Amino acid sequence: MSQKKLARNISVMSFAIMISRVLGLIRDQLMAFCFGASYLNDAFVVGYRIPNLLRSLFGEGALSASFIPIYNEIGIKEDQRSQFTFALQVLSILSAFLLILTVLGIVFAPWIVKVIFAGLPPQTYKLAVILTRIMMPYLLWIGLSSTMIAILNSHDYFFMTGLSSALLNVGMILSMILPKMLGVEGVALVKWAAVGVFGGGMLQTVVNFPYLKKIGYTFRILLNFHGKAIRSLWTRFIPSLIGVGIREINLIADSLMASFLVVGSISALEYANRLFHLPLGVFAISTGMALLPTYSRLVTLGDYEELKKTLRFASVSLAYAILPVTTLILALGGDMVRILFQRGAFDERASIMTEQALFYYSLGLIFFSLNQTLTPLFYANKDTKTPVKIAAWMVGLNIVLNFIFMQFMQHRGLAFATTITAMVNFFALLILIRKSMPKLSFEGILPNILKSVLICGILYLICIGIKLAFPDAGLIQIIIRDAIIVILSLLIFYGLGMVVKLDYLHEATLSLWKKFRRK
Repeated sequence: MSQKKLARNISVMSFAIMISRVLGLIRDQLMAFCFGASYLNDAFVVGYRIPNLLRSLFGEGALSASFIPIYNEIGIKEDQRSQFTFALQVLSILSAFLLILTVLGIVFAPWIVKVIFAGLPPQTYKLAVILTRIMMPYLLWIGLSSTMIAILNSHDYFFMTGLSSALLNVGMILSMILPKMLGVEGVALVKWAAVGVFGGGMLQTVVNFPYLKKIGYTFRILLNFHGKAIRSLWTRFIPSLIGVGIREINLIADSLMASFLVVGSISALEYANRLFHLPLGVFAISTGMALLPTYSRLVTLGDYEELKKTLRFASVSLAYAILPVTTLILALGGDMVRILFQRGAFDERASIMTEQALFYYSLGLIFFSLNQTLTPLFYANKDTKTPVKIAAWMVGLNIVLNFIFMQFMQHRGLAFATTITAMVNFFALLILIRKSMPKLSFEGILPNILKSVLICGILYLICIGIKLAFPDAGLIQIIIRDAIIVILSLLIFYGLGMVVKLDYLHEATLSLWKKFRRK
């Protein structure tokens, strides 16, 4: 795959995910307005996190990482019919398994909530159990949707797959706005928000069917547990499942420890995490989703020269986007939280707590992002065990750091521990991928990243200088001031990048200029 095609796929996925994340931001604003950092929102976060945890295990996380390399290998070495048969087998088995898991989750919700979130107050716990039962069927929908998205991505369908998650946000937004207009409040309203998760998840699944049919799929049930490809999938899936499960323990550890802190800590971490995941989803996750099918094809073909170019292009381009965004979050994070959330039930205390968590999360944004370019290399190389080993060590590190930092930093310590863990995880991935793939060169990546960090250091000082020169006034003045800072920062980064000769910027300029002249 050429860099031009890869850039197009990443751009399409990024644009689609950006739309979804903007709708997600609107959803979060509604959640903040309706529930603030109260026990209602804490209960919703708990209820939503449990099916999301299982989704990562059996949906888009472990299964996709194992499925995509095999699916692409069958397409290259065999034929499309074999590809389709394999995919339908996986979808059929997954449907049956997730249906059973959903029923078990509904039945055992009280015990699941009690074990995972042991420190919840009684009022929060009772509501969390109810919301968990309402949202548990979301697991079935999103598990199927995630596998369908993996299939479509392997056939270079990226826009609608990235946009499908927007339907979840639409479902949740409507489920809050309409009852709110009819005077529904409090516990009843948060239950409607949970119903919106179920409806949005169903839409996420259904929207993929026309595109699968366009590729050539005819839907039928194939409950066949045999075959070489299926056996290979299970062999890789189990280590990958353990790996994703271990990584999810990080989230559980954060929430468990936050449940012992002051009321609102869980919500503050959740709101901060949502803001943190906005750039992470738009730039990094979209890049990772586009890279796995590409890496898989290149590794299968043994084309390490093209693989090196792809890795370099993806890593450097990602750094150019993420580092300026990190700088802006560090400088303007408090303003972002106030502009987006501070109204209704979301008071100044909630705003300050969210701002603090966001600051420490954002320090690790570059490491979280670059991990998205390295981890798919292991999966493409049919190695699902190494990420498991790394993840196990990272969980242990994160729990230890959580316990240490929360003693004197409260919820901020949990966010900071997550950032340090992401940094250590990055260096572990880098060292081990060099050993497992010695033919793969990382030449040209580090110098460009270091230059970008230097530029962003200058940008941060400029942002702080402008904030000091024009202190906070009204909300409109803050929005105008911060908009000017954002525009100036991007222009300065681009200008200084041209001066220090950051790779690919010059080519991007020429490409844009040619398109402009044609118009």
